[in-house]
Amino acid sequence: MLRELRVSGLGVIKQAEVTLPAGLTVITGETGAGKTMLLAALGLLAGGRADSAVVEGASAQVSAVFELPPGHPVAQAAIRVGAALEDSELIAARRLTAAGRSRAHLGGVPVPSSVLADTVGWLVCVHGQGDQQRLRSPSQQRDLLDAFGGIDLTAYQALHDAAGAAHLRLRRWEDQDRRSAFEADSLARAIREIDAVAPRAGEEEDLPRLLERLSQAEDLRQAAERSLAALNGDDSGGPGGATALLEDARRALNAGAGRDPALGALAERAGELAYLVSDLAGEVAEYRLGLEADPAAVEALQERRAALNALLRRYGATAAEVIAFADQARERLGELDLSPERRAALAAEAERLTDERDQSASAIGARRRSSAAELERAVQAELAELGMAGARFEIQVEPLAEPGRQGADAVEFRFSAHGGGPTRPLAKGASGGELSRLMLALEVAALDGAPAAPAGPVACAETGASGAPGQAAPPRAGGGTPDGPLAEISADAAASLTLVFDEIDQGVGGQAALALAERLARLARGRQVILVTHLPQLAAAADHHLVVTKQDGVTTVDAVSGEGRQRELARMLAGLEESDAALEHAGELLSRDWVRQSSRLA
Repeated sequence: MLRELRVSGLGVIKQAEVTLPAGLTVITGETGAGKTMLLAALGLLAGGRADSAVVEGASAQVSAVFELPPGHPVAQAAIRVGAALEDSELIAARRLTAAGRSRAHLGGVPVPSSVLADTVGWLVCVHGQGDQQRLRSPSQQRDLLDAFGGIDLTAYQALHDAAGAAHLRLRRWEDQDRRSAFEADSLARAIREIDAVAPRAGEEEDLPRLLERLSQAEDLRQAAERSLAALNGDDSGGPGGATALLEDARRALNAGAGRDPALGALAERAGELAYLVSDLAGEVAEYRLGLEADPAAVEALQERRAALNALLRRYGATAAEVIAFADQARERLGELDLSPERRAALAAEAERLTDERDQSASAIGARRRSSAAELERAVQAELAELGMAGARFEIQVEPLAEPGRQGADAVEFRFSAHGGGPTRPLAKGASGGELSRLMLALEVAALDGAPAAPAGPVACAETGASGAPGQAAPPRAGGGTPDGPLAEISADAAASLTLVFDEIDQGVGGQAALALAERLARLARGRQVILVTHLPQLAAAADHHLVVTKQDGVTTVDAVSGEGRQRELARMLAGLEESDAALEHAGELLSRDWVRQSSRLA
């Protein structure tokens, strides 16, 4: 439960510290004194928009102390993010600067604002006047029903998305059939052209050298013949070639080796040179034989070079790139399955997923209708307790023409303040005061025997923070839970949720105000309820009373009891704290037994 709330530098509140006990606590005061700003502080802790316009001075600081029983799932989640708890107390804090910057702390350690918002969202549920307008929204009504019935849309939405993706693949296949056929034809033609040439890596560099050699074959042959003549001698009977001369030198040196061993070593070297020259002559001769002029070979190489250049212009700068293009084209061609079998497979998959989605939507619709009947009965009983015995509340669950991500049902809350008249949609059939009591009836119905809803109290099951002052970020509806460290928190955590109502008494007065006060008093038995109100009947039903006053620009929050509380009620009744009639009426209100034992929550 929420034990303390400290606020500084926020709007009209320069400094305030509020202690909040269990049971029903009311906050009253003149308009503009800063009552709602206290709840705006809670909204900031729960992820509300950080508006620098509400910061007075350099910065604003908001902190709250929550008392959590041992083993509470929020406490365990907070410990997992490094937060510290002291005597089972968890401190949540947020600081805003005039420059618009925001810092969040949980248990003394910095945390992302989302972690702080999720934590406080599991501990506090704030209802404001804006909730009445949201209650008119069909999508909100559907979410409230789903939360009451514990309906989890996760599996259905996965099927819905998968079926949509399958139909999209089928449409794309059909829409791109012609373009795919053209692409396939182009790829096949490219592969045929490349395979016909069969290029080899590096061939674009080898072919020019080979062509140059063949086109100059006669000149190269003559050069080889002149070289052979120098090495072996020619056929004209002239001097011998280098081979013969070296052989003569070897023999001459070898002849004198007997008289001088040095000549023997020189003879060996001359013999080695003669062998090398002879070997060189053999290679030159072989080279000359390979230079026979072959015009047909030159023409074939020129044709291949032209074909390779054509491929290089179309498919790559080198032969290696052309080969890679062909490999990629074969792979892409394999992906372009244009066969009727492929379309049949896509259509079958889309049909299968659609059938599974429709079956899931049908099951969800059945659960919604069953939950709607339960919620109708529970709310009807609560309305009778709230002084609206003649009112009728109905929930219509009608099929949609096409299923959406939220199912295949349209949910509409209908209401009639008088049993004799037909029910009408909430947007048309309920006043502000009637909506206030209906919202409370929904809250109590969720707490009293509702199915195990994953999001806790039904009227608090909205997704994310509203961002409006005083609006908390309650747990997710539709089966979701917060992401990150708080994802493992179960619905059991909702049992310790603090309920906060910001002026839900709008449009309520007279006997209806007395009935609303009785119900709030009974709702607070065994739990913490905080109420900002202008109605003396509601204030008189509280266990604890806080008065917000503003004097000389300074806002203070004081707990009142006894005569001080009676004077505050007199002010609320007549605007005069010292009026004897108002004081007498206030005393009468304070003497009432607001919690009747007939209550189902007693």
